[in-house]
Amino acid sequence: MKIQEYINAIRANGHPNVEKADERLIRVMTSNVLHSRAGDIEKKTWEDRVSILSAVYLTFLPDFIGLQEVSYQQTDPFLRALSEVYATPDTPLGDFVNYPYHGVDYIQNHTPILYNKHKYEVLDSRYHIFPNDDLHSYQWALYRLKDNPEQKIIHMNMHPHSNSNINMPGFVDAHDELAHLRRHYPTTPIFLTGDYNACYTEKQMEVLFDGLSMTSGMLVAEQGDPCLMKNHPLGSMKIYAPDRSPIDHVGVTTDLIDVKLFRLLLDEVIAKGSDHCPLFIDAEIKTAN
Repeated sequence: MKIQEYINAIRANGHPNVEKADERLIRVMTSNVLHSRAGDIEKKTWEDRVSILSAVYLTFLPDFIGLQEVSYQQTDPFLRALSEVYATPDTPLGDFVNYPYHGVDYIQNHTPILYNKHKYEVLDSRYHIFPNDDLHSYQWALYRLKDNPEQKIIHMNMHPHSNSNINMPGFVDAHDELAHLRRHYPTTPIFLTGDYNACYTEKQMEVLFDGLSMTSGMLVAEQGDPCLMKNHPLGSMKIYAPDRSPIDHVGVTTDLIDVKLFRLLLDEVIAKGSDHCPLFIDAEIKTAN
């Protein structure tokens, strides 16, 4: 199927909040794209999944998208499919190693960020690999709103190691970078997308947001119930207990951002694109008193 056919199929499933309630709201989405749903891994080629996932992004049209577990081979097809709306900061990715994962050979596993190029322009960006880890990383960019150059936004995207016994240095590293950004840009809202590989109740999350006036957007959203949202609800990854909340998050600086809506996208079409359900928030920048 072509991207437009998948867009039509997703819209036909009757999702609420396809359009933002107010165009002034900022929509931020996170999406891990490594695998397809159980039973579809062999059936769906990467090209098929690019079309499905691109249809998701072009249906809901977030301002910013944080992707995780994207390989070198996957990046160019994504950028081509989304090029009419989205661009990615021109940040060097550095050197990577070949890394076999679940029997699938792929090169690189990075954390690209996409932004709506018609609305925003990049002022600065950085890509960084976590310490003692040749695979997992974060990337951030500082943007300016074209229609309102005084309004700046930071979007950071991360993917720490999935093993909770060894991933704490990554959370400390991400915390330190966020603390640096908060010091240098104290009035600039920060969105932190990612497959955190941690639920909101875990110690890693406490370390990540310690002293930063930040939390997962789903916990402060005016609409959306995190207690009903499960990670990998249509997937095959058995390591996650069925009662666990999502490990995918959009973190926010709560002193600068009001989260109006939290949505986890779940249907049979979307699930064939990835075993992680994409999720997004709609947020409003707080005005100065």
